[in-house]
Amino acid sequence: MRKIMFHRLYLFSLRTLLSISAFALTCAAQSNRILVSSSKPDQLAVYTLDNDSGQLDLTGQIPTDGPPGSFCFNKTGNRLYVSIREPGAITVYAIDKSSEATKLSEFSTSANGGYVSVHPSGKYLLSSYYSAGNVMVHRIHEDGTLSEVQQIETDANAHAVVTDPSGQFLFVPHTRPNKIFQFRLNTSTGKLTPNDPPILFRKENTGPRHLWFHPTSGQAYGSNEQDSSITSYELDSRQGTLSVIETLSSLPGKFSEQNATADIEVHPSGKFVYIANRGHNSIASFTIDDNDGTLTFLEHTSVEPVPRSFNITPDGQFLIAAGQRSNKLRVFRIESNGELTHTQTLQTEGSPWWVVSQPVN
Repeated sequence: MRKIMFHRLYLFSLRTLLSISAFALTCAAQSNRILVSSSKPDQLAVYTLDNDSGQLDLTGQIPTDGPPGSFCFNKTGNRLYVSIREPGAITVYAIDKSSEATKLSEFSTSANGGYVSVHPSGKYLLSSYYSAGNVMVHRIHEDGTLSEVQQIETDANAHAVVTDPSGQFLFVPHTRPNKIFQFRLNTSTGKLTPNDPPILFRKENTGPRHLWFHPTSGQAYGSNEQDSSITSYELDSRQGTLSVIETLSSLPGKFSEQNATADIEVHPSGKFVYIANRGHNSIASFTIDDNDGTLTFLEHTSVEPVPRSFNITPDGQFLIAAGQRSNKLRVFRIESNGELTHTQTLQTEGSPWWVVSQPVN
């Protein structure tokens, strides 16, 4: 009996050690490459992040055929999808671990894609179009080319396009109409069909903008552009629809100047959520309750004006915020309690628009 217990304990310890080692290796690999889109000049700037010092170092540029906006990677980080704002296209790059990029194809969309994301299956590229008021689905082929699956007209100011972790349900927040469109996504065909109900209506002057799902629970968290707030949502995992849990201000109580929220991200641990304030020029941090997903305000951290985009590295160690107006980046180390510690302010060539970490597997 003692031998059996010892053997089980040994196996448990070995698995734990291997898991920790694998996590450490993953962290080291995933958090060291940061890309930032810029329209002055038209390019993606490539930075290396030193995990010890929290310092960014410019290591390359990827020229683009027009001003780049939102962009995203596939899961393995070897394909890069960039929305070109003018004249309206999605460019596909093959990209290696050193972030050397080769242009594979370009698909004309005839509109400015405000947000692009890859479906969890890796089979589809999803995009939303703010001015055109629609959402598109493209099939991703093995050679890197795209073909259109579907285009659906929604409403004005379609901002983000996000799926739940299962990839079965898709959500498109619209700021000015105060709506979140809800779809079912057929993972075999890529076709979207309206869910029931097809729209989650928000109060007037709320302005749902971006949405980010919790990594393990049934909650999602959204930024509200117009009333400078953050909303917690509950996902009905069977029906694939959202319901509001609570909405909290993203601003200090005494702040009365103009402000609009922008980006939002949940920490990979699921313990914290961060939201950008444009006007107050801060990142508002909240802790997430393990039981019901509700939020408790943690702190405001000053960033460069205007923080349209920020990104948390996949290992959860750093947050990089872009100052669109100041042309600077600020890097923060994320402490164990969720608070942000400033490690660097870095000048860019101009107008940093979107910030994303390159996954490395």
